[in-house]
Amino acid sequence: MDELTARQKFIFNTLFEIHTLSVKELSKQMDVSSRTILREITSMNIVLKNEDIKIAVKNGSLVIFGDDKEINILNQSLGVIPKQWLLTQEQRMLLITAELLLANEPYKSSFFSYQLNVVEGTISLYMDKIKQWLAVRNLSFSRKNGYGILVIGSEWNKRNALIELIYEYKPVEELLAYVYDTKEDSATQSFFKILFGSEAIEISKKIMTFVNNEIANVDDIAYLTSLIHIIIAIKKTMENHPIVLPLEFIQDVLSFNEFSFSHKLQGFLHKLNISITDSEIANISIHLLGNKYIYNSDRKFEELGVTLEDLAAEVVYEVEKKLDITINFDNQLILGLSNHFNPAIYRINMGITVKNPIVDQVKEYYGDLFNAVDYACKLVFLKYNIKMSKDEIGFVTMHIGAAIERTENLKNKLSVLVICPNGMGAARILSSKVKNVIQGIDEVSIESLKDWSENDKKYDIILSTVNIDTNKSFPDSNIIIVSPFLNSEDIAKINNCIKTIKEQSNSFDYVISLAQKDKSENYEEEKYEMINNMIKTLQIETIQSESFDEMVALITSKIYDNKIINNKEEIEELIVKREKMGSVAIPNAHVALLHTRSDFVISPFVGVYRLKKFMSIQSTGFVNEQVDTFIVLLARKNEQPYILEEMGNISISLIENKSFTETLRMGDIKDLRDKMLKIFNKENN
Repeated sequence: MDELTARQKFIFNTLFEIHTLSVKELSKQMDVSSRTILREITSMNIVLKNEDIKIAVKNGSLVIFGDDKEINILNQSLGVIPKQWLLTQEQRMLLITAELLLANEPYKSSFFSYQLNVVEGTISLYMDKIKQWLAVRNLSFSRKNGYGILVIGSEWNKRNALIELIYEYKPVEELLAYVYDTKEDSATQSFFKILFGSEAIEISKKIMTFVNNEIANVDDIAYLTSLIHIIIAIKKTMENHPIVLPLEFIQDVLSFNEFSFSHKLQGFLHKLNISITDSEIANISIHLLGNKYIYNSDRKFEELGVTLEDLAAEVVYEVEKKLDITINFDNQLILGLSNHFNPAIYRINMGITVKNPIVDQVKEYYGDLFNAVDYACKLVFLKYNIKMSKDEIGFVTMHIGAAIERTENLKNKLSVLVICPNGMGAARILSSKVKNVIQGIDEVSIESLKDWSENDKKYDIILSTVNIDTNKSFPDSNIIIVSPFLNSEDIAKINNCIKTIKEQSNSFDYVISLAQKDKSENYEEEKYEMINNMIKTLQIETIQSESFDEMVALITSKIYDNKIINNKEEIEELIVKREKMGSVAIPNAHVALLHTRSDFVISPFVGVYRLKKFMSIQSTGFVNEQVDTFIVLLARKNEQPYILEEMGNISISLIENKSFTETLRMGDIKDLRDKMLKIFNKENN
């Protein structure tokens, strides 16, 4: 049956095994439309006509007709069709990338060509796209003729990238259905089996059963992410390629709640005859314990020189400014954001992937708010070289969105006007009934027809017992004719009207004016004087140092001599602590960002310090970057918002503008001042 394509053979094989096959389920499994499936069936029936076999569609399902013996012979002649041959282009790239991330040795492109049944030219095109995807995650690959393809980078970053990749392969609900065994999905089963093998998957599920008994309240997303991390760890352990982490980190994790979870986990694995390293146990533990570890280890991030509450207030301020709203009085919001930033900053500095399964819905629902939060988080956190993912931005947006809705609920109770020509007594009875049976009404007023025609006062809803003139600028849909006795039909009409009004207001049409604008008459003058002073005091120096601590001592001494700070030791300690926290190096830029805030800073400061030779500095995910240039940003603890904004803009340029980092490394003071002016003036560099 050479006339049948691989896809058609797969349909026949699947139908042979199951007998009755839903068109909808098959289209979902093959990632093609139902119409495509039906076209394939038509083509198959033309080929199968000579075999006296037919596939029909009945009640949305495929059914095969013909002699059982002939059908069986045909199925045997087709052979088994590898599931990977049926992958879409995107799924092929995901599978290749996943296999490369797991590989201990180079892969030849010919292997992927054979595995996926595509020509090597197609594989080459895939590699160009995969290279770009890896670069964003601080990974690269070596690709040489005769050698093969191998991903270069830290094992920690490879594994976190792999988690992200698996979430891109299928929607969360389908991945959960696979891991919980609630739904048969041969494509997903094949994907996991190709990557990890059946043994590693089965052992990992046993471990997760143990974990569920030890750690309460593991939600679905945490369960899925933890399971994948464990599968990777078990596969690598079985291949004798465990992760290698810094000794200090291993000791920190294993000493947390000593003789408890990590030790129990090690004992459980021993019973399964799995010999696992302390490094791998620490890796598994940190992903399983998650926020519990982060909170209980009392990480307050003093290294940043600012409290988490201050960071939350900064983000809120920038969102307020961007959208012209006021929500900074909401203590619940500041507390909620502070609690979220605690684990979020730790995750980001560690390069740990977090999944927000509803981030796309958050973006769609909140619209401009999501974009404002994204911008605010860039301004606030990039000063500390902390880059929030879209998933993290989604969580922050949900916090702020809830606060805005709380504010709107407080201020946007609906006002109702009752018009009843039958006398004030009847009007008051109707008004009383409205207050008693309708929720969300703040004010109920009563007016006569004459008052209504002469009054310009605004109401959300008008209830009238008679038809009224609607030539005013008031929507007809919000004028409701009701009985003086307010029957059930009237109540339903009013509730539907309220629902429509609230749905329209939920489009986040912001109406609250910003109350946080500076009241100073000399605000603009002070602002520009302060920014100009930052440019005036800008420093570029070349220094020679053998260690990070020695370099920081030299830098703080120079800044102290220039009367920028009044306590050298305090600033020196804060900068050293920040570096030990990790993630100060800008990936692939040879530049590191050192930012802190302190009451010992006299005025905001930007300085650039170049080394005569490279220094190894830790970046995200236990990666060491070779750095020869440090940009130092210093601010006061209660710094003016516009200064923090400009420092945020400098930090954004470090990430998004390669020419700026090149100027930091190679340019003279004039070049750097020109670049800074362009950043402050928001010109394209």
